[in-house]
Amino acid sequence: MSSKWRIHKLGWMLALMVLALVVSACADPQTEAPAADASPCTNSRAVPDPEAPGLVADCNTLLAVKDTLRGSASLNWSTQLLIRQWEGVTIKAGRVTSLRLPMYLDNKRLTGSIPKELGNLSNLQRLYLDENQLTGTIPKELGNLSQLQGLYLGDNQLTGSIPKELGNLSNLQRLYLYNNQLTDSIPKELGNLSNLQWLYLDNNQLTGTIPKELDNLSNLQALWFQDNQLTGTIPKELGNLSQLQGLYLDDNQLTGTIPKELGNLSQLQGLYLDDNQLTGRIPKELGNLSQLQELSLYDNQLSGTIPKELGNLSQLEWLRLDNNQLTGTIPPELGSIDTLYLYGNESLGCLPNTFPVNREDMIRNQEEGMSFCDAETPTANPTGSAKSTPMATLLSEGVDQIDWENLFRYAAVSVVSTLQ
Repeated sequence: MSSKWRIHKLGWMLALMVLALVVSACADPQTEAPAADASPCTNSRAVPDPEAPGLVADCNTLLAVKDTLRGSASLNWSTQLLIRQWEGVTIKAGRVTSLRLPMYLDNKRLTGSIPKELGNLSNLQRLYLDENQLTGTIPKELGNLSQLQGLYLGDNQLTGSIPKELGNLSNLQRLYLYNNQLTDSIPKELGNLSNLQWLYLDNNQLTGTIPKELDNLSNLQALWFQDNQLTGTIPKELGNLSQLQGLYLDDNQLTGTIPKELGNLSQLQGLYLDDNQLTGRIPKELGNLSQLQELSLYDNQLSGTIPKELGNLSQLEWLRLDNNQLTGTIPPELGSIDTLYLYGNESLGCLPNTFPVNREDMIRNQEEGMSFCDAETPTANPTGSAKSTPMATLLSEGVDQIDWENLFRYAAVSVVSTLQ
C-alpha cells in the first residue's frame, strides 16, 4: 500500500512539471522578457554612473533606434563603449543634447529611416541628420523635443508631409528640410515658431499656398521656398518680417501681383521671385529696399514700365527683369548696376547710351535683340567675326558718294571707344 501511494504521488509530480513546461512555452515572450533587456544601459560600461538615470534613459533610446536609423551604415553605439565615445553623440550635464550624424565617417551615409523614438530625447537641442540617404516620413513625435533649437534633415530622400506638430518646437531657430521629396502643403502651424531664424523648405514637391501665418515669425532672417509647386498669391503679410534678409520664392507656380508691402523689408538683401506666373506692375515700393543686392523677377508676365525708383538701390548689384512683358523706356539710373538683364521684353525701349557696351550682360542683351538708343554707338562683337561697319559701307559706295560728315563722326566715336 505504501509503495502504490509513492508511485501515485510521483505520477502527480511529473504531471505538474509537464504542465508547467507547457505553460512556460506558451507564454508571451514579450511579457516574459527579463527586465535587464528593457534597460541594457543600466550598470553597463556605456553609462558607468548608476546615479545618472536621465543618461541611462537616453542611452537605452539610442540603442533601441540604432538599427532603424543606420540602415546599412555602421555605428559604434554599444553597451561596451562609453556613451561619450559614441559617434555623433554629445553629452552635457548628464544628458544627450546633440546628435550629429551626417555620415562623413568612412564615407558612409545613414540609409535607414528616422525613428519616432528620437522624440523621447527630452534634452536634445540639435538634431543633425542631413546629407544622408534616409527614407520614409518625418515622425510627428519630433514635435515633443521642447528644447530643440536646430532640426537639420536636408539632403535626404524623405517623403510625406511636414508634420504640423513641428509647430510645437517653441525654441527652434533653424529648420532645414530642403532637398527631399516632401509633399502636401506647408503647415500653418510653422507660424508658431516665434524664435525661428532660418526656414529652408526648398527643392521639394510642396503644393498649396504660402501660409499668411508665417508673418508671426518676427525673428526670421531667411525664407527659402524655391523649387516647389506652390500656387496662389504671395501673401502681403510677408512684408511684416522685419528681420528678413533673403526671400526665395522662385521656381514655383505663384500667380497674382507682387505685393507692395514687400517694400517694407528694410533688411532684405536678396529677393527672388523668378520663374513664376506673376502679373501686373513692378511695385515702385521696391525702391525702398536700401539693403537689396539681388533682385530677380525674370520669366514672369510682368507688365508696365520699369520703376525709376529701382535706381535708388545703391547696393543693388544684380537685376534680372528679362522675359516679361515690360514696356516704356529704360531708366538710365539702372546703368550703375553691375549685372542687368532686360531682354525678352518685346515692347521695352532701347538701351541708354550711358550703359557699358562691352560688359557681358550688355552683350547678352544685344545678342537677344536689344540695341542701344544711339545708332552710332559701336555694337559689341564678342565672337570676333567680321561684321559690316558704317565705315565699310561708306567706302563701298565710292569716293563720290561718301558722306564725309558721317564718316568723320564715326571715326571719332571709334577712336574714343578704343581709348576707353
